[in-house]
Amino acid sequence: MYAFFYGKIDSIGTDKVILDVNNIGYEINMPESDILSLNVGDNIKIYTYLHVREDDMRLFGFKTNEGLEFFKKLITVSGVGPKVAIGIISNVDTESLCVSIATENVTALKSVPGIGPKMAQKIIFELKDKVLKEQTEKINNMKVKETNNKNVEEAMTALEVLGYTNKQIKEIICKLDLENDSVETIIRKVLKEMQNF
Repeated sequence: MYAFFYGKIDSIGTDKVILDVNNIGYEINMPESDILSLNVGDNIKIYTYLHVREDDMRLFGFKTNEGLEFFKKLITVSGVGPKVAIGIISNVDTESLCVSIATENVTALKSVPGIGPKMAQKIIFELKDKVLKEQTEKINNMKVKETNNKNVEEAMTALEVLGYTNKQIKEIICKLDLENDSVETIIRKVLKEMQNF
């Protein structure tokens, strides 16, 4: 319903901000990692998700669209609500989350406060399966730089979990030498290049 809001930061809490948009204050729950980079008075665009329950309506926001898309993926996992998803993103950066899912690293996820080994496994396997199912056809149709490295497709799928588009990923992969790299190395290389865009 609300794709994003652009306004001025009126006040900052530990887990939320009040954003002044044309003299209307919107309370937006955000990851701590995003909040720490904000200051009162900043003009900012916040990408949002409206969560509606019978007795409650809450806005969840992110500084980047990639952060929002990753959040939306997380809340599709059974047992992971918006608060849990925000907590995960607050404690682990999206790059590390992406790598953990791609490499099925349960240990990394269960190190997040409130996430046990069973939930970590559920997040990894449900997200990975969902993304693979949605993206297999697109990935098969993409013509990237020829390589014998089978890890490229798996890395591309994991990057899509973060919300990057096929086009963005393909443009970068075509520039890199990934012949003998692991899934984790490929992801890190691509994400590093993304930051330079």
